[in-house]
Amino acid sequence: MFQPEYPLKLSKQDGAYKSIKEIKQSIKQNVLFLVATSPGEWPGNPELGVGVRNYLFSTYGTQEMLQVHSRIKDQFSRFLPFLEVKSELIDVDAYGNKLIDSNEIKLRITYKIGPLDEQDFVDIGVAE
Repeated sequence: MFQPEYPLKLSKQDGAYKSIKEIKQSIKQNVLFLVATSPGEWPGNPELGVGVRNYLFSTYGTQEMLQVHSRIKDQFSRFLPFLEVKSELIDVDAYGNKLIDSNEIKLRITYKIGPLDEQDFVDIGVAE
């Protein structure tokens, strides 16, 4: 649990860096890291990571783009098995405007923390 909070910040209270002390916040950071890490980035575990950046220039709606969902499920079942995960691509904003028209898209990952019986989500957006 006492992992450093990112971005790194100096802390006189926690030691060298400010620490995460809440389990939900720690899990959220682990989710973000798992999604952002590309396979092969961790030398000790080259299979770790969804590699969401690899989908950056994929055409919306193609089979390649839709593979991100199966990659997320696979990675969560292997590395964060205590989370129930669901992912979706969001292409419409809160006002009904199509994000695609402004070269944007969001990936929403909703997860349920089994042992705590709590739910949370992260949005990862790509914009011009």
